[in-house]
Amino acid sequence: MDFRINSLFVSIMVLVSVLLPGCITYQISKYVEGDEVIVPKEKLVVGKTTLEEALSVLGAPDKVAKVGLENLLVYERALLYRNRIKVGIPLSQVARGSLSMAGYGTLVRYDSLALFFNTEGILSHKTFAEGSSHPYFKTLFSDKQ
Repeated sequence: MDFRINSLFVSIMVLVSVLLPGCITYQISKYVEGDEVIVPKEKLVVGKTTLEEALSVLGAPDKVAKVGLENLLVYERALLYRNRIKVGIPLSQVARGSLSMAGYGTLVRYDSLALFFNTEGILSHKTFAEGSSHPYFKTLFSDKQ
């Protein structure tokens, strides 16, 4: 069904561009914020790995917080995809100005690794989410369960 809707939309836009003077632009953007989140399972063992060992393996975290008595390290990468279409029709012969329409869609996905360390600096638990629609802190402190 999506393919038909997209094909119909593109067909209408091409027809409009042929019949009316003007231009159509279509832009696809991809942005990446943060480093790739890698989960070395054999090096991050719950109940064994220390805070210092985790930092030496993964490097500096993107976010640090204190949750209760535990320290939380968050490694996160955001991937943004955007599609944008713009149609412009000059109306200089009829009026001073032009007609312009634009539309866009954006999709953001987050890869997050969260490491919780107890007061002794030992890894108490870890979570990994790939392709989440929200950053880790938003899901951690959300009222929805």
